[in-house]
Parts: sequence; structure tokens; C-alpha cells
Amino acid sequence: MEINNKMLMELASQVGLENSNANKAKRAADLADKYKGKSDQELLNEILKLKHSMKNDRAQFDKQMKAIKSLRLMMNDEQKARLDKVIRLLESDE
Repeated sequence: MEINNKMLMELASQVGLENSNANKAKRAADLADKYKGKSDQELLNEILKLKHSMKNDRAQFDKQMKAIKSLRLMMNDEQKARLDKVIRLLESDE
């Protein structure tokens, strides 16, 4: 999935980062670059690592899930299917 600056800024805003904070936006872009070129399995392994720490704060987890789900509007069918798989993984109780 190609992530552009507009998408990163919208996501950053939805998870509580200020749009005017260039340093935070750059960190988000750097993070996106870190995951470019990784296989689906590598990405899923990273998600599993983050899943448990995200669920420690239920309110923050819910806010993050809302932001993740909002990305669906900007995706094609293949990307939506992949995102749905990630969402199911994050929301599962495993």
C-alpha cells in the first residue's frame, strides 16, 4: 500500500498528533518507510508484537482502531482485504 503525506497527516491527526508538529509527522513518515518492502508475514509478526502493548490502554486502543479503520476509505479492494485481516488480528483475544 502506497502511503502519501496527506494520508500520514490525516492518520496522525486522528490518533492525536498535531498536524503543525513537523517532527512528529516526520517520525510517522520514517516509520512508514521502515515497513516498505516487508512481506505480509513480516508485517504480521510486527503487528503481533505491538498488539499486546496496545491493548494495555483500552481507550487508546479504541482510538487507534478507529484511525486504522478510517484508512479503508482510501484503499482499493485488495488493500481493504489486507487491512481487514490486520484488524481481525488486532481485535482477536489471542
